[in-house]
Order: sequence, then C-alpha cells, then structure tokens
Amino acid sequence: MPVTDELEPRVTLGATEADTAHAAAQHAAEALLGAIRDRGSARVVFASAPSQEAMLAELSRDERIDWSKVSSFHMDEYLDLAMDRPQAFGQWLADRLPAAALPGFARIRADAEAEEEIARYSTLVTQAPIDVTCLGVGVNGHIAFNEPAIADFADPAWVREVTLDVVSRQQQVDDGLFASVDEVPTRALTLTVPALTSAATMVCTVLGRQKAHAVARALTGPVETACPASRLQEHPGARWFLDQEAASELEGVAVTASSSS
Repeated sequence: MPVTDELEPRVTLGATEADTAHAAAQHAAEALLGAIRDRGSARVVFASAPSQEAMLAELSRDERIDWSKVSSFHMDEYLDLAMDRPQAFGQWLADRLPAAALPGFARIRADAEAEEEIARYSTLVTQAPIDVTCLGVGVNGHIAFNEPAIADFADPAWVREVTLDVVSRQQQVDDGLFASVDEVPTRALTLTVPALTSAATMVCTVLGRQKAHAVARALTGPVETACPASRLQEHPGARWFLDQEAASELEGVAVTASSSS
C-alpha cells in the first residue's frame, strides 16, 4: 500500500539531481541542527554511494552545522578489501565529509577479525540514539547490505557479516567503482535493518532510472524483506528525495515538488 498517513507527502521530487540533493541535504541538516539544539550533539549514519555524493556535498557546505558536535558512522563496509582503497566505503565517505567532521567519524575496521569488529562497532552505534540515517536504495531494494534473501526486520543484532547478492556486486560495477564483478568483494559488515531504522529521521536519496523499479516497489508494494527498503513505509520519520528518473515508475503516491534552486 502507498504511504497514506497524516505525514504525507513523504516524497519530494526534484527537477534535477542537484535539486534533489539540495532538498535532501536541507532535510538532513535540519534534523542534525534540531538534535544539537535539543541535546547538544547529534549522531548520524551515512551511506557511501554515488547516489549520495551530491547530497553530501550540499550538507558539507552548510555552515550552520557544527561538526564538532556530530558523531558520524557509516552503514556498511567490505571485508577482504584494504581500508585505504577508494572503493572502501569508509574511505569513500572520509574523502567526502568536511574536514571538521572527520574527528567524529567512526569507521568500520575491515582489517580486524569480523566478530571482534561486530562487537566493537555495535557498542559504538548503540551508545546513544541515532538521530539521522542518510541512505539510498539498491537496485534490488536493499538498504545498506541487507539483501532481500537475508534481510530481517526483527534482527536482534545491530551489525552482522553478510554475503553479497550478485545483483549488488554488479551494481558496484555499473556505478563505475570496480572494473568487473569478480573484483567486488563477496563479504561485508552491515548495520542491520533495525539499526538503520532506529534513527528518528531517515533521509532516503535516490537518483536514476535504474532505481525506479526498486523505488516504486519500496513505496507502493507490500512491506516485506523481498524489498528491504519497503520497511521505510512503517517509519514515521522517513522521507524520500527522488529525481524525475527515480520516480518514473511511481504511481498513486502523493509527492511535493522541491522548492530548492
């Protein structure tokens, strides 16, 4: 069922990718600023993906944010890939966050034993509530690396090791991050669906026609692990920011046009 509660419209449609990114960054910034105002600090989980790059650039330029008061996390990381490789999600994000944010950025350690790192990062993420999750959606509907075959909406863990779906690995190639699917690692650590959705505010930025089917399924299909992003239908603080192509298969959902320039 489409989202039809009193919080509609929950989908903002941008005229361009830049317009979409600006609107998403504004929404994320307001949530961070609100947390800092109310509690003196903020905690945010970021996705590391090309679809997030323009939004992160906009957020980084927002001079209202005191990044010394922000603790940042990333939602997944490859195993079996050196942490300083540009494709490593922690490195990708470190290269795009403002310098002022880096002291507060806690990276997943891919060079540690997986079980030990799961315990360490779970402790860090659960030390206080998450205020904002900034995420995208995979072409197979995944969020972080919670793949359709393994996603668990009631997962008791906050971080776990997963085996990557070949569709997700191919997406990394299609995004230009690897030359072939054989180069894409097959294992990763990921925040689980309950960990991601624990945030008070979820800012989901999706760009491009290749994501259109996943977006339509996530917003108008049943809430089911076959499309992990559908879980956002049940989250009162989830907002979607789409460009025209990502929204091209969307029907029956109220949207608002972005007023950003």
